[in-house]
Order: sequence, then structure tokens, then C-alpha cells
Amino acid sequence: MLGLQDPGTAGRTYNGLTHCSPRRRSAIARSPAPHEADLLARCLRRSSGAWEEFLAQYRGVLERSARATLLRAMGSAPDDDIEAVVEATLLALVKEDQAALRAFSGRSSLGGYLQAIASKIALNHIRGERRKGWLRFRPLDADTDAPAPTLDEADPQRMAGLRRGLQELPPRDRLILKLFHLDGASYREIAPLLGISFNAVSPALIRAREKLRALMQKER
Repeated sequence: MLGLQDPGTAGRTYNGLTHCSPRRRSAIARSPAPHEADLLARCLRRSSGAWEEFLAQYRGVLERSARATLLRAMGSAPDDDIEAVVEATLLALVKEDQAALRAFSGRSSLGGYLQAIASKIALNHIRGERRKGWLRFRPLDADTDAPAPTLDEADPQRMAGLRRGLQELPPRDRLILKLFHLDGASYREIAPLLGISFNAVSPALIRAREKLRALMQKER
């Protein structure tokens, strides 16, 4: 679970983020900068083009934070790991009706707040990579938003084949499959990340799975 907050605050954890009490927050928080407040409001309303603008402005911030944290903790920052951290951070931002974005109180800059989230997720990613035996995976024939079961290390060949196939796919197909099958994201969480409608997620998944199955068949 994320235990994140605007730097300098302290309090309880709720929806994966640590909040100071309303009374304390009102005493210490400042209003977000006008451009931050406007962009956040449009993202929360799901206004057309708002998420794309958010990504254009802050994806680089997430990448730099992920790279710095990975370098500090591991001594290296492979591109695949940076991409995984950024994807996980973006997913965390839209989960639970964008609770992480709604939690931003303005105590720090929005960029600083996002850096803290990405750094925390990078550390979680490192711990997960070190465990490696436990992975979440929805079968390729899964057509619903049912929770992803947990596989243990009795399935290494299956997971290895899946990951090899994913690396050969176009980036967009790889992303939607990773979000759904490996990260356990729901259709509603995937749609804003890809800039598509809720109803377009299932057809996109079907097409990506067909490409992946074809690649995996070639390996046999």
C-alpha cells in the first residue's frame, strides 16, 4: 500500500495515501498553483484532452523520479524497470476514482507530489522484482474484470513465455496486456490510461491477445 502524502504532512492512511487531519490540513495547506488546479479539475472531470495534457506535462517527472530511485536503490535503472514504474504510478493515480489525484492538497507542488508517489512505487517495484516468485496473472482467455489470481513459482515457464511475447508486441498492445493481465487493472482504470472509451477496452484487449498468442505459438 502506498503511504504517501504531500511532503511535510503527517496523518492517517486512506485509499492508499496518508492524509493529515482536516483541521491540520486547513492550517498548513496552500492552494495549488492556478495551472495545477485547472489541470487537476479537468482531469477529475475527465474533460476531453485533460489526461493527454497531464501526461505531456508530468510523464517526464515520473520517469526522472523512477530513474533516480532505481539508481539509488539498485545502482542501475533499466528502461524496462523505469517503464514499469511509470505505468504502475499512472495506474495508481486513476484507481478508485482517481483517489490519489483527489488527495493532492497543495502542500507541495504537484510535480513534487507525483515524484513522491513514483519513488514509493519504484521501491515497491524493486521489492517485487526481488521476490519474483509471486506474480499476479489473469489467464489469456479472461474476458471479465474478475480479480487476478496469484500464481506461485510453479509456473515459471508460463510466465517466461508470456513476458517474451509481450516484449515483441507494439508498445500499445504490450501496455494494455500488462495492465490487465499482470497488474490486475480494471477496464475503467485502463480506459483513461490509453485515452479510449470504456467500451473500447475489451476489443483492444482481444486484438492484443490475438497478436500475443500468435507470437507464443511461433515459440513452440
